[in-house]
Amino acid sequence: MSNNSLMIVAKFVAQPGKADELKKVLSACIAPSRAEAGCVHYDLYRSVEDGNVFLFHETWQDEAAIAEHSEQPHFKKLLAGCENLLKSPPEIIKN
Repeated sequence: MSNNSLMIVAKFVAQPGKADELKKVLSACIAPSRAEAGCVHYDLYRSVEDGNVFLFHETWQDEAAIAEHSEQPHFKKLLAGCENLLKSPPEIIKN
């Protein structure tokens, strides 16, 4: 990783009974995000303690790569697709 690279952890919590549907929406963003030029890594995890909780762990080359990611159709589709499936807004931590 370069000095400019940034890590993001994004936590998504599904409404009761919506976890499997949310997983499909989130999973659809993995392959196209990994294919982006600025992506270092992009992984999705599901909690073994609470199956309603999902975490994206991402590393991007720089702030410009994150900005480019946020404009991609697959990212916009993720946001729209999970809107009615979430218990609360996603928690995003950027380091």
